[in-house]
Amino acid sequence: MIQQAVANYTAEMRACAEAIDLRPPAIVQPEDRWVDLNGVRFHYVDWGNAHLPPLVLLHGGSLTAHTWDMSALLLRDRWHVIALDQRGHGDTGWTPDEQIGTDNSDLMLQDTAAFMEHLGMERVLLCGMSMGGMNAIRYTARHPERLAALVIVDIAPVTMQQGVIEMEQFRRETETMRRFEDFLDRAVKFNPQRRPAHLKYSLLHSLKPVADGWTWKQDHRRRPQMEGMSEEQMKAARDERARQMWADLDRIALPTLLMRGAISKILSPEAAREVLARMAGCEYVVVPRAGHSVQGDNPRDFARALDAFATRRLERRD
Repeated sequence: MIQQAVANYTAEMRACAEAIDLRPPAIVQPEDRWVDLNGVRFHYVDWGNAHLPPLVLLHGGSLTAHTWDMSALLLRDRWHVIALDQRGHGDTGWTPDEQIGTDNSDLMLQDTAAFMEHLGMERVLLCGMSMGGMNAIRYTARHPERLAALVIVDIAPVTMQQGVIEMEQFRRETETMRRFEDFLDRAVKFNPQRRPAHLKYSLLHSLKPVADGWTWKQDHRRRPQMEGMSEEQMKAARDERARQMWADLDRIALPTLLMRGAISKILSPEAAREVLARMAGCEYVVVPRAGHSVQGDNPRDFARALDAFATRRLERRD
């Protein structure tokens, strides 16, 4: 299943930027691009300026490539910004039936590797948030030669489960709603620190019309391997995934920045400190006025922190 990208949203982009008092050099739309990889039709956006150092962005679960738009407006004059809709998200296709029994994180690792091969770029600055951060960590541990640095946004092998439960509850309660405005009302209540115009812009790219109203573009099909699992088995699976992720972090020697939203309900300060203790030379930034979706809640400070880290660390290596 492939969604249709929104054709023209410059007016909504401008309204969003004005609502959050963001003053980028220009309001421009990125170019929509498509590529077939790993059995899926992928959509991604390219913000232009191909002569600049490449920055590849991987969004979190239930989000899309457009979660980075406000930050990209601030970064595109210094970086060649490219943001991918990962499988089952945004305008990218869903996992085909013949792959549905394969572990989704393994498929996403394969997707990331295939996408980086498709881009054919060297010394990429790779940035991933939440689910995208996990994919970026796994890729970096296996293909460090392709990268210049890594930015991990609000994720670690251990997460605060209450935040995960709240996000999943919000998704379930808003699976399908009659009007677009109903989604917006619920989003404002769930994330009151965001301006309504900002949330409206995000929903513009995250929702699709259906016969009885609107629903998320995301593929929410339950995977066969999850069926019948007890709570104990699910905890064991989480523990094993955390162990593997710690092992991947231990292998990474590239310059790395860990970002945490100051009011995140997913990444605790304790988990962040453990990442820093295990990754020699990893830098740490706490972004104010931001929850789990750091780049969405505070795009100005997110962009400023990413640019400052990457400029400083990459110049040091040149």
